Amino acid sequence: MFKTETIAKYIKAISEAINASKKNIDNLHVCISKGNQKIGKTMNVSLAPIRTCGGNCRVCKCICYDIKACMQYGNVMNARARNTALQEIDRDRYFAEIDQAMKRRRANKFLRWHVGGDIVDYDYFCRMVENAKNNPDFIVWTYTKQYHIVNQYVKEHGGSIAEAIPSNISIMFSVWKGLHCDNPYGFSTFTCVLKGEVWPHKTYHCTGNCQACIDSGHGCPHQESSAVAEH
Repeated sequence: MFKTETIAKYIKAISEAINASKKNIDNLHVCISKGNQKIGKTMNVSLAPIRTCGGNCRVCKCICYDIKACMQYGNVMNARARNTALQEIDRDRYFAEIDQAMKRRRANKFLRWHVGGDIVDYDYFCRMVENAKNNPDFIVWTYTKQYHIVNQYVKEHGGSIAEAIPSNISIMFSVWKGLHCDNPYGFSTFTCVLKGEVWPHKTYHCTGNCQACIDSGHGCPHQESSAVAEH
């Protein structure tokens, strides 16, 4: 559990890093990770937590593993700052570079949006959907607390998940105690089970390793409600 001063220190550090990136924006490119030990050989793109979470992180910021990673590793902080700065200043280039990287990928065609951060706004989400449509050979997934953005998109594009959302993108509504999850269209959910809490029924027990879920045909990439222990 992070103390208030730790969160304040992170916010100051990430703001400074984003501002520094903006000063050199013409020479920067999107930081796209090709995978890591936790999520396997999965491309992933992240943004700065808190800064891009739409105010919905009040219930989880004190145990956010990505804030912890930013504070521990300078390369993580810089990557989050670079991507956040680029999507704020030149969103066209941000999404174009991600699309180009996906089209160059010859194997392990999986993309996870936002190991850190969240859907920034409605325009950003529209571009995520178009990205999935443009790369139908990819399995794409993301977790979000920006329920209202996704719900608005579905409402304006047919009124159901099947009509509005490409079948190759899995959107998991991230559920936290103390945060109301408005889910009228029935999106799959992802829950972090905190210490002492009871595991929810009818959920896939996530091991924390995305590659294992991809290989088994279960879990978030396959649009199955899941839960993971606090980590």
